Amino acid sequence: MEERIIDDEYGRGVRLKKTKEGYIDATDEALESAEETADEAVFEFPVLETDEDDEDLVGLSPEEAMALRKQKEEAAAQRKADYERACREGNELLASGSFHSAELKFEHALALDDEATEASVGYWRAKTSDFTDPDVLIGEYAEAGVESLEYDLGYKALDIIKRDYKGAFEKRVAELTAEEEPLVAEVEEKQASRREVIRARLKRSTIAFVCSTLPMIALFVLTIIFGLKNFTTRESTFIIPTIACAAGFVITFIAFIIFTNKWINDFRMRAANENLASTEHGARLLKIRDYKELYLCLLPEDEANA
Repeated sequence: MEERIIDDEYGRGVRLKKTKEGYIDATDEALESAEETADEAVFEFPVLETDEDDEDLVGLSPEEAMALRKQKEEAAAQRKADYERACREGNELLASGSFHSAELKFEHALALDDEATEASVGYWRAKTSDFTDPDVLIGEYAEAGVESLEYDLGYKALDIIKRDYKGAFEKRVAELTAEEEPLVAEVEEKQASRREVIRARLKRSTIAFVCSTLPMIALFVLTIIFGLKNFTTRESTFIIPTIACAAGFVITFIAFIIFTNKWINDFRMRAANENLASTEHGARLLKIRDYKELYLCLLPEDEANA
């Protein structure tokens, strides 16, 4: 294997090796020496930290940037002061039992802070009359679910509510359970009795539907056959059978429409009977279950599974 060293245009030594296969292997000595002296090169760049977005500082002089920073700091301080004052006044109104006025104060405070934990807790304390009526909160999120509840109230605020009003939630779950048990028995009993009546009606309407459909189809086919045969003879042999079959088809078609309507209505009645929301008591039962599910999400896991 032949080897020789030449200088490149930058004056660095380049080693050329001719392998047994006839290829040329070029090695930069400067790179070899760099690899021998250092295993890894680390580059560090300073990180600039600013409170403002870069867009706010574009085209501003240092004096203008400083003035903008000061203006924002003053605005933030004012918002914080307004938020704290609104929360303080709201808590005073809560203590005096002025729930509607407290609600308005906390609603104003919610717009002054991104997290607004205290305002969120106070707002729902006011809305629920200090959680003497927790259904106001639960009813707001019964359909949306616990994820929407957590997002809107904030995790910290919700943790405070769970901690401070656990007893109110437990009491409400017990009340809903006591209401649910007899209601379930009543709804299921009425549903079962209606199911038997509907099943009998559906059986009769199905038979009537079939009995009206088959003759209608047969008379329709015969009307076409006899009608076409009228074009195969000069005599009027098939005119009367054609008219008779056509008249029979019209009569059976009317019967078909009537019985089909009854058949479809019986299917609708069966579907409505299986849907709890179609009756007043069934809708109440569904509402109780939705409320209970959300209440249990606000209780510790061991109690929710009890």
